[in-house]
Amino acid sequence: MEANSLIQNPQKKQELNEEDMDGNSKCLSNLPEEILLHILSFLPTKDVVRTSVPSKRWDYLWASIPNLVFEQSLPAKRTLLMNFVDRALCLRYSSDIKRFTLRCDVLCDSSRVNTWISAVVRHNVQELSIELDKFKGVFSLPYCLFTCKTLTSLQLEMPYILKLPTTICFSNLKILTIRNVTFSDEYLTQQLFSGLPVLEELVLFGCSWGDLKSVCISAPKLYFLHIWETEIPDDDFWNYKDVCQVMIVGDSLKEFYYMSLMCGDYCLYKSFSLEKGELDTNYEYVSDHDYIPDEIIHGMYKLLVGLSSVKSLRLSSDVVEVLRNAEELLPHIPMFNNLKELVFHGCLMDLGCATLSTILQRSPCLERLQFLGGFTLSSNCEKDDRILNPIPPCFLSHLKWIGVDSFGVDENFLFSLKIFLNKAIVLETIVIFLLMGDYGRNLNLQDKYCEQLMELPAGPQNCKIVVEWFDSFPNIVSRGLRLKSPWMQTILWGQFAGKVKVLSDLCGGSALHGPEVYLTGIGIRSGHTLEWFFVIKKKLNKKS
Repeated sequence: MEANSLIQNPQKKQELNEEDMDGNSKCLSNLPEEILLHILSFLPTKDVVRTSVPSKRWDYLWASIPNLVFEQSLPAKRTLLMNFVDRALCLRYSSDIKRFTLRCDVLCDSSRVNTWISAVVRHNVQELSIELDKFKGVFSLPYCLFTCKTLTSLQLEMPYILKLPTTICFSNLKILTIRNVTFSDEYLTQQLFSGLPVLEELVLFGCSWGDLKSVCISAPKLYFLHIWETEIPDDDFWNYKDVCQVMIVGDSLKEFYYMSLMCGDYCLYKSFSLEKGELDTNYEYVSDHDYIPDEIIHGMYKLLVGLSSVKSLRLSSDVVEVLRNAEELLPHIPMFNNLKELVFHGCLMDLGCATLSTILQRSPCLERLQFLGGFTLSSNCEKDDRILNPIPPCFLSHLKWIGVDSFGVDENFLFSLKIFLNKAIVLETIVIFLLMGDYGRNLNLQDKYCEQLMELPAGPQNCKIVVEWFDSFPNIVSRGLRLKSPWMQTILWGQFAGKVKVLSDLCGGSALHGPEVYLTGIGIRSGHTLEWFFVIKKKLNKKS
């Protein structure tokens, strides 16, 4: 009866809803201030300010929230943002700030911006993100920032000269990201990288060493370092300028990533604790220049030597191309005795490349080998038995998994696969990630590829070949994590004594005719873990 009366009298229903809303609002307002602030901390700052409208108690509560984010969306709204920040910090009394984010154009308001940063430091900020642009006149950050004892994370981005104070000590800073700044004073820059006693992660993106001659990055607890230089030097860069020598002391360093053209002369020192490493360079520069400067070649070689203790190594095809220009250095490439995983990304990797062969020869314990950009054989060595000869030791004892991206299956690709099947005698799995594009739903083409692949030699006993079909290859995201979500199906077949056999029929369907092929509805690879859900069908003529 009550439900019917509500349906028949919508006005009464509206009154009840309003009463419920008022009741909920009162209940929320009755919560302790600590709980309210915790709830509000999950909302964007502008939405938190709106909560002050319906409740007098909340009129100034928003100014005490632990997380504040101020971002300039459009130049026309800059004045509104500046006034908003002024009011938020003015209304704040003794409450601490956990996280503060500021993104705006400075223009002529450098003193105003510095007043905000100083106020945030006084409120014991823990995580600070500052992104400043469009400076008019001289600008320097407030000196109190560089001795902030409560700061645990600092992200600083500004296309400007970084002016540092004489006293620098981030006693609790664990994460530091610096983007697009130019270092100007050698002594003070050294003070910066020496005043980080508990730093764990350091990212230098798009920074310039300016006229610095040398600097040492030495933090006793640093385990992650990423350097990405965006500067593209001209052809005379190394002729008229001595690049900065950057010494990286890696007593605790676990991960190191470098991408650039050696605008600094980097050297890894005491890097025995390293477990993961990646080297990359600028594709456009390498592809557009027939001559690679010695500074780039020797710089990449020095970093590769510094990574000799890693367990996981990622190299771009451009780095391999750079090292290919210095055959005199190849005999001196160190042993990678701890290396378990080797990944090449970028363009097609020539299996006849001397650099590739040398690195494989010096990786005796390698278990996983992946070609994210695919592999090929140059026309003059397709039938050459000397490819990967002598056979790398890991092929005879440790290499169990090979992955390769490809845009199709042709004679060159098949011959390349035969090399691995014939020489990697302990190989267990080859995974082929096929990018089909507009041809992805062409079952005849898929059938053709399957027949070509099934004509390959048996290879090692119990070796599996897995094929994943994609309409596009996914992006490679930070720190090397690679996720794939196939939209069609995955083909898997096991080879025993040269014959292809069906292991089980989980669908309970009729027997397969013709070439026997496993088909899976879902194949998920997250990071380096493969999980397969098998659904067996007749060839490729039924939908999953």
